[in-house]
Amino acid sequence: MLENLQSPMISVIIPVYNGTKTLTRCLEAVTSSDYPNYECIVVDDSSTDDSREIAQQFSVRILELSGGPAGPAHARNMGSQAASGEIVFFVDADVVIRDDTVTRVAETFLSHPGIDAMFGSYDDSPEAGDFSSQFKNLYHHFTHQQQGEEAVTFWSGCGAVRRDVFLEAGGFDADRYPRPSIEDIELGYRLSAAGHRIMLNGAIQVKHLKRWTLRGMLMADIFDRAIPWTRLIMQQRELPQTLNLSLPQRASALLLCVLLLHLSLTAFFHNIVLLPLIAGLFFVVVGYWNISDRVPPLRGMTKRANKITIFLIVAIGALALYFDRPFMLVPIGLVLIGTLIGHRWVRSNRALRHMLFVALILGVLGAFVILVMTFSIWLLTPLIGLIATIVLLNVKLYAFFIRKRGVIFALAAIPFHLLYYFYSVLAFAVATGMHTWNTSLRR
Repeated sequence: MLENLQSPMISVIIPVYNGTKTLTRCLEAVTSSDYPNYECIVVDDSSTDDSREIAQQFSVRILELSGGPAGPAHARNMGSQAASGEIVFFVDADVVIRDDTVTRVAETFLSHPGIDAMFGSYDDSPEAGDFSSQFKNLYHHFTHQQQGEEAVTFWSGCGAVRRDVFLEAGGFDADRYPRPSIEDIELGYRLSAAGHRIMLNGAIQVKHLKRWTLRGMLMADIFDRAIPWTRLIMQQRELPQTLNLSLPQRASALLLCVLLLHLSLTAFFHNIVLLPLIAGLFFVVVGYWNISDRVPPLRGMTKRANKITIFLIVAIGALALYFDRPFMLVPIGLVLIGTLIGHRWVRSNRALRHMLFVALILGVLGAFVILVMTFSIWLLTPLIGLIATIVLLNVKLYAFFIRKRGVIFALAAIPFHLLYYFYSVLAFAVATGMHTWNTSLRR
């Protein structure tokens, strides 16, 4: 197509702040593009590492900002003002595009002349091999791939906008979002409200290099995504049925609320103090476990996570004896042994590492089963039924997990998915309360 039509000039804009670990691969990919008519602008947001020196090794323009980091929204705005292309293509510094990505971006605008912006998605083979990163990035990929072409939001990890439209809209709201947040979603809402069409092209996929720790995932999802997004929805007074806000997602969140109410009821009849400890042990141990096929894997458990794991195992064991559940020591002991062996001595043995991953899941599951065996049937049945219903509402997601990573991965993803709904509901409640309080103060 590009041979028959004039190829538009595209400005690839990469904001970076202390991106030493990923910037080299990002720029290697961009400068290897097969598209003939592009420029690359690296906006250094006052980095204190070697990011500027790394960028200088490539044929790119470098825009240095001073005065301390002002956030990627501001960096992208500065890059867009300095750009000469009719299309600005935003790429994160921890993203690796393909050789034909810029070409596909140009083809998307040429074949759909009515659109003013477009974005793609992460691919289904994320770089980081630990479970949390795999779950987070695959979930992102699945969510974008399930969305239709028409979109009302935007994604700046791999997204392009006509430069004149972007500048006319005022760019990203850098004052409101001085750190990585939902500045791209907010821009998408403004563009859509102004009558501009946004397209999600699922065929454009890029690799994400970021390693998500469990703590980092929770902090980003709650404080940088869920709470500000909820406040934005409250201000817009419209709940879009797109991406993470589709009907099955809303129904799953509602069922999660019912599940939490049921657990609260259960607490009146049974001692469930062990339940949050067992759940915490699962998320820490499984979340940091490296399921990558690389030998040796990239990273293991952090020192902080290792200390938390030992603390949870000791606490569960002590409470199990206190509550006269000595059989719980068997699966908990299995988790302890598996964790010590897996993170210290068999990191280079892929087969044994995968076997221990299964053993860890079975160990935590065994502790959970021993706990709930004391529940009465009328309390246990709704608990299982609610979880099963949430899984059925998201059956396409779990079928995707099974295709890509197997049944064990899909089973281990269920608690992580429930945790996602839990903190999303919690963040929604907090943001709603904040909005209501601020509204009442203004009256």
